[in-house]
Amino acid sequence: MTGNATGSALLDVARSWRPRLLAERDRIEAQRRLPDALARDLAEAGFFRIFLPAAYGGLDLTPMQAMAVFEELARADASVAWCVWNGNTHWVTAQLPAETVRAIHASPAVITANSTRASGRARVVEGGYRLSGRWALVSGCELASWLVLLAVVHEGERPRLAASGAPETRFMLVPASDCTIVDTWTVGGLRGTGSHDVVVDDRFVAQSHTASLADPHVLADPRCRIPPFSKVIPGLGAMALGIACNAIETLIEIASEKVPQRTSQSLRENHGAQLRVSQAEALVRSARLYLLDSLQQLWGALLDGRGVTIEARAQARLAASHAVANAAQAVDLMYGAAGATALYASCPLERAFRDVHAITQHIGVNPRIMESTGRVLFGLEPDTPLL
Repeated sequence: MTGNATGSALLDVARSWRPRLLAERDRIEAQRRLPDALARDLAEAGFFRIFLPAAYGGLDLTPMQAMAVFEELARADASVAWCVWNGNTHWVTAQLPAETVRAIHASPAVITANSTRASGRARVVEGGYRLSGRWALVSGCELASWLVLLAVVHEGERPRLAASGAPETRFMLVPASDCTIVDTWTVGGLRGTGSHDVVVDDRFVAQSHTASLADPHVLADPRCRIPPFSKVIPGLGAMALGIACNAIETLIEIASEKVPQRTSQSLRENHGAQLRVSQAEALVRSARLYLLDSLQQLWGALLDGRGVTIEARAQARLAASHAVANAAQAVDLMYGAAGATALYASCPLERAFRDVHAITQHIGVNPRIMESTGRVLFGLEPDTPLL
């Protein structure tokens, strides 16, 4: 099956799952996590292998194909989309020893969760490291068989320095049985992601189960050389756009029946509502085109051997931030147009409002990113290695 066929097939599966995800929404919200059976079925359908290299049994979809899947899932339930997206980051898969990756991903039911916060300490010992620490916001940690946790490497009591002069950090692959989950995820938006804290207390991690983004690539395939943040962060934009699409669809449905107070005119005949839905539609469609175009340009240069420039990376990050901002604005327009109807938990707009604004709080689309991309647009050196 070709990559395009695989991507289309998974998108069709995502669309077919919409009724089930809608039926599970209240349960996901109440339990603050995905049900085990749902997570297992998502895994077996391939949703957690979107970016896993084909050499390791993954679907190895293009970034553009992945965005379509993330957006479609978020139209039904943002927490499901978030857990799938977060389980597809695979930060250092291309740098890990091949036998390690094959062993971890041998079963199609395997789900990983991760944290890019360097809030752990990995003390160098013979054959590997002793890992301790506490990581916050580990989405999907209750579903995972393995945790991928970032830690600062220590030799003795001092951090080991990388070539750049900064403390060296490495991702540590830890079995879930070595981790303790601390229930901290009592929130409004993305409530069903189960993004609790995770604690590891002095556990051994073999050298073969660690890697850094600075390590050499084990896989030669150029598809594996896409800058990790250019691949991962755009997913935030795709999910936000999916939420906004659901908000537009919801308002259209409400407007066909609702007659606002002190008027005999249906909501869909209200000029203000008409203006708002048009604005929202334009915001979503234009942001999607920019997001996909930025990724297409970056991906094409990568596969052609031209290399991914800083400018291309900046465009992908800018497009992701733009998509999230546009989506939040579109949801706000629909929420306002619906009036008091949007206040009720039974209305999808209420959850769309919470979920999309939760995405705006992710560090990957912090307004500070716009300053970094602006520097690149001005021809200045980027001020962050994350580009």
